[in-house]
Amino acid sequence: MMNRYLTLILKRPFIPILGLIVITAYLALGILKIQLDSSIESFMPKHDAEYIEYSEIKKTYGDNDRFAQISVAHTNLWSADALNSINELLIDIEEYEDFDEVKEDRRLKQFHTATRLLPVSYEKIKDQFNADPPFLRFLNRKIPSEIQNKNRLNENDIKTIEKLILHDLELKKSNIIDTILSPLSAKDISGEDDSLETYDLIECEPNGQRVIPQTKTDIEAFKQRLKKNPAYRNRLYATEKLTGGITDFAILIKFAGCLPREEIVCALMNIINAYPELEIYISGVPYVAKNFNDYIQKDLFKNVPLILLVVTIIFYLNFKSLRGVFLPLATLGMAEIWTIGLMGHLGYKITSVGITLPPLLISVGSSYAIHVLNQYYTDFGLISPDNRRIGIKTAMTHISVTVFLAGFTTFAAFITLVTSQVSAIQEWAVFSAVGILFTVFISITLIPCALVMLPHKFPKSLIGKNKSPKLTFVDKLLVITAKTAIRHPKKIYVVVGIILAISIAGALRLKVDTDILHYFKADDPVRQNVTIAGDKFGGGWGFSVIIDSNEPDGVKSPEFLNTIESIRQWLVADENADLNIGRTDAFNDFIKRMHMAMNNDDPDYFRIPETRMDIVDYLEIYSGDDDDSDGRIDEFEPFVDTDFQQSNILARLSHKTVERIGTVQVKRILNKIEQHLTATLPAGYSFTITGYPAIEVQLAHYVVTGQLTGLLLSLFIVAIVITILFRKFTAGPLALIDMGVTIIINFGIMGWFGIHLDMVTSIIASITIGIGVDDTIHFLNTYRHYKNKGTSISGTIEKTMYVAGKAIVFTSLALTCGFLVLITSSFQPIILFGILIALTMVNTTVGSILLIPSAIKLTGIELD
Repeated sequence: MMNRYLTLILKRPFIPILGLIVITAYLALGILKIQLDSSIESFMPKHDAEYIEYSEIKKTYGDNDRFAQISVAHTNLWSADALNSINELLIDIEEYEDFDEVKEDRRLKQFHTATRLLPVSYEKIKDQFNADPPFLRFLNRKIPSEIQNKNRLNENDIKTIEKLILHDLELKKSNIIDTILSPLSAKDISGEDDSLETYDLIECEPNGQRVIPQTKTDIEAFKQRLKKNPAYRNRLYATEKLTGGITDFAILIKFAGCLPREEIVCALMNIINAYPELEIYISGVPYVAKNFNDYIQKDLFKNVPLILLVVTIIFYLNFKSLRGVFLPLATLGMAEIWTIGLMGHLGYKITSVGITLPPLLISVGSSYAIHVLNQYYTDFGLISPDNRRIGIKTAMTHISVTVFLAGFTTFAAFITLVTSQVSAIQEWAVFSAVGILFTVFISITLIPCALVMLPHKFPKSLIGKNKSPKLTFVDKLLVITAKTAIRHPKKIYVVVGIILAISIAGALRLKVDTDILHYFKADDPVRQNVTIAGDKFGGGWGFSVIIDSNEPDGVKSPEFLNTIESIRQWLVADENADLNIGRTDAFNDFIKRMHMAMNNDDPDYFRIPETRMDIVDYLEIYSGDDDDSDGRIDEFEPFVDTDFQQSNILARLSHKTVERIGTVQVKRILNKIEQHLTATLPAGYSFTITGYPAIEVQLAHYVVTGQLTGLLLSLFIVAIVITILFRKFTAGPLALIDMGVTIIINFGIMGWFGIHLDMVTSIIASITIGIGVDDTIHFLNTYRHYKNKGTSISGTIEKTMYVAGKAIVFTSLALTCGFLVLITSSFQPIILFGILIALTMVNTTVGSILLIPSAIKLTGIELD
């Protein structure tokens, strides 16, 4: 089969090469369509019961996980200057809350009026908007400084400004911001004249503009209004622990639906950067996700060229020729473009797992190319310059079969991860496996065709004085390795046994963590921002504890609300500091504030009323907006359902007793809460715990089960495939020696050094099998090839080591150095992934050229 294929493509080598170029050009267009995705939706299986419940609960209470929390401080917070700056910051953010079509049309017309007659300066454009400070600030933020500094703007400058305005207009039209809550825009409840009405903490003019207090008296009055509502503490403002003084204001931004959150986060960061006089920290899932995607993009643009540079050096060290560099580079370049381009054309996105695909394909692609080209130079003397086509076909037939077999088993190892329940890992399995097939196909097509068309030359720097190939350092090392394997096989396995015992002990210490925040380094500004902003206000992320009364209007019962209150008190109690819950929000806060307002704002009445009638009356006389007409006041929607049967407690996680709240800690926290509610919840009530952290715990479960299932299935399939290929039952177990040892050592290293099993590191075992089996097949197939010529076991091992061993060593060097480039990544797991894979490559290489020949010598296994 392979012989016929080579005959076909080498007959007219230009045509296959042209075909590869055409396919590459088409698939390259798909790269332009590729997108990045770090959302929980890209990981969780859509059929998972907890995920379905999570999605349904979001429909009832809104998406309480997707919010941004901004902490704002100033050296003199209670001054007119500080309040004015914070107000301008808030106004700039509010521009994206409610789309005002009339206002935006007026702005666009003013811009066209100002730029109708050229030449015009930027200052002239600004003059048109002197009465519109928010838009003027937008122009100053977004317009490049080189355009702002020009005295005369050209047509391209005008188009640039208009494009920025129109892009911002589209973002505003999306109504991506649902609600904004802050001390300057908040409303409180008044209970005068036997009615409950809301009033603005800061008065507004008829046009809606806030009247910011300017005098000390007015500022003090505002402070007292803000502090009057106990529910605002650690929600709208943060306090100094010792004095209780207000140190920070909060701006809480809740987003609507699955809209362009990344773009709005960009806009928010742009606004925040325009206020250097304020000390601002931002946290929240959208903020983390946006920076996560930025880092992925940065890593791709930085790491891929670096890896290419590294493998280029390896290619040159091995082959010392231009074709020895160009042909492998062309091979892995095409494979890279085909795989990522196909993802783009099919609409798939790159996730935190998918980011490993480009370096993986480059490294693995170099492996196949090295083996094919190495065979050409090994058989160089057997190829006649007068009939290169036949000679190259003969040389390529054996190695092409070997490469195909290695690629097929690698494909099998990678594709087994489709059994994982994690969507992102399933996608990685498919495209990594497809990428391997692409790499194999291109390697056994492009390189043979190109060699037929190129002059038949051997690198001069590799030729010795007697016109024969030089004995390099690698050759000498392989001779020593072969003799060691032949003479001391028992001692080798004794040492391996000791290493495995230590590794197994380490593997038992392995933990799982899928928290996306921990992808960032400890000193990374993103992680610090999230931690500081979150801890100031009792937590930047959290989960929902939903208590069901199991009867309509059950929430209006004082007994039910007092049960909610006791749960909230237990969650934040000092004796439960290990729960690391800094704050809870619930429907109770509204009822308690109403009760306080109806009792002359006496703080002693900030509690649940004693009778159901009082609660029902408060809700009936309370005047609030119900924009979606679902029977709930808009402020109530995150906390109660439409039937007032369930109440949602929003619990925010903070760092009380630990610096890192990962998946293990979250699981323990949720288990403790479940046990408490099961034991204490009154009869007739039920509960549900869900939210982003709870979903991450379930995700961790899928990572572990997927790892075990995929690992066992990979090993089984590889053993079966190799047994069939070599037609020997003993070949399968023999091939698994180095992979099994390497995997155990890898898990041992992770356990002993506290490296967590996460989305990225969870695929290392499959990569180990996929890449490790390549070296194994190359060694075993080459061993069988020379053993069939009647050579002794020792002689065959030495010959195999010289032919296949050299390619294996340089392949491993390319893979090791290629993956070590990942230590420049912005992400902690990617850095660890690069280091672990590099160590894995070293281990699999040692296994292929030391453990396998030792096992053959020790057992006398025959593969002929």
